[in-house]
Amino acid sequence: MKRILLIISLLTFALQGFSQQNFDHIEEPEYIGEAVYVKSDGAPLPLEKQSVKIKSKASASMYIIGIGKVKSKMVVKGGTSPVIVPSNQPVTFIVKSFDNKSDPLSIVSVVKFETTKKERKFQIAEVGTFSGGSTGNEDSVAYQAKKFKDSSYKLSINGMEQGEYGILVSNPNALNNSNTIIACFSVQ
Repeated sequence: MKRILLIISLLTFALQGFSQQNFDHIEEPEYIGEAVYVKSDGAPLPLEKQSVKIKSKASASMYIIGIGKVKSKMVVKGGTSPVIVPSNQPVTFIVKSFDNKSDPLSIVSVVKFETTKKERKFQIAEVGTFSGGSTGNEDSVAYQAKKFKDSSYKLSINGMEQGEYGILVSNPNALNNSNTIIACFSVQ
């Protein structure tokens, strides 16, 4: 009986080892905010890096009678990313941060863009005359994170629908984010 339990335990351990991908061969991205997609064969693929612009737009009623809403969005040039990730499959990213001591949910955001032929954008804030203000993005993507090496995180996402996405790393130690970089990819 003990032998059978031992054999079952060893088989279970061996199967778990085969089912988990080994990430030891993957180097951390070089700079804070950079990210790589880990392909199914274990090869790292760097994500597209883009600078973002902040654009704010007020509703027409705000200009006419002073009542309305103002929306601020982060905007990226180009309608689509050249980096393609498969849809509806578990995906893994390695994201470089300033360190990996903070809760990644407080500094790493995975967002889905609204797209046009010329740009990708997502809303970061909205202020209304009577509704007050709100920040954040309703199109944020849920992920699970683990520490990875010295100052990165391994993000796991269980299947993503088609669209354009970005990974944004904020630095709480920075006084301003005057030149924010976002790592972009397309899910197809």
